[in-house]
Amino acid sequence: MKSRQNCDGRISLLLTVCCGMLLLTCTTGCSSGSELPGDTGIVRGNVTYKGQPIPEGSAVVMVHRERGIVGIGVTDSLGEFQIRMRGGHDVLVGEYDVHITPPGELDENVGTPTMDNVPETWKAVPMQYWTLDTSPERFTVEPGENQYFLNLKDG
Repeated sequence: MKSRQNCDGRISLLLTVCCGMLLLTCTTGCSSGSELPGDTGIVRGNVTYKGQPIPEGSAVVMVHRERGIVGIGVTDSLGEFQIRMRGGHDVLVGEYDVHITPPGELDENVGTPTMDNVPETWKAVPMQYWTLDTSPERFTVEPGENQYFLNLKDG
């Protein structure tokens, strides 16, 4: 019986040590955002359509044209956002294709989103901005602070 208790105690200690090491690794290495392959900047901005902020919770999605790395910012009630890339505030310098994903889930049976099959919140963003294939929006990130003001227009 004592042998089993000793074994259980060792397993418990081993699990505690392993979990602690995993937590330490993630807190020191997983959240830095400094692991981007090149110079970086910070991107903050605002999105409006017809002079009004787009719906809160809309995702501003930026895809690096050369490397394909994605940065995302979520709008607040004023349409303001900050792009985050790989968990950090740093964004890789370069050219980006940009699209907007409004808040609200699409029905799982929707193949191609249209004004007839999307949630009401999507209708507050012009349809051309919903996908990378149709969005005309481009943005260049420079080193340092970048202000990105998107005034969406009808296609």
